[in-house]
Amino acid sequence: MATFPTYACVQLEGYQEKANYSVLRTEMDNGIPKQRPRRSLPMVTREVRVKVANKTEKASFDAWVRNDLDGGTTWFDYTDPLDNVTKQARIVSGEVTWSSPGVVWFAEMKLETVG
Repeated sequence: MATFPTYACVQLEGYQEKANYSVLRTEMDNGIPKQRPRRSLPMVTREVRVKVANKTEKASFDAWVRNDLDGGTTWFDYTDPLDNVTKQARIVSGEVTWSSPGVVWFAEMKLETVG
């Protein structure tokens, strides 16, 4: 399994996470709707901002996504910056958006994990 590159740093600024249990909701003819989870573990989506130091590291990260993750479709290990626990994640839809205020580059993406 691929591992998140050591030269890339997940920033805490802008970090968000959302759990989704895929709740099945059934409206009733009369009374309160019924709900039940479809999964015992949620899909957790994390909006992250990744920092790389220069254009060379940006190119390396792009190559990692393209080659090691098959365009972002496969799972990889990364260390969650909130709890310092290694988790398996994948990039939602393989989408990585880059911006640069100067020398450093920032990638915005969504990661999803199970549980």
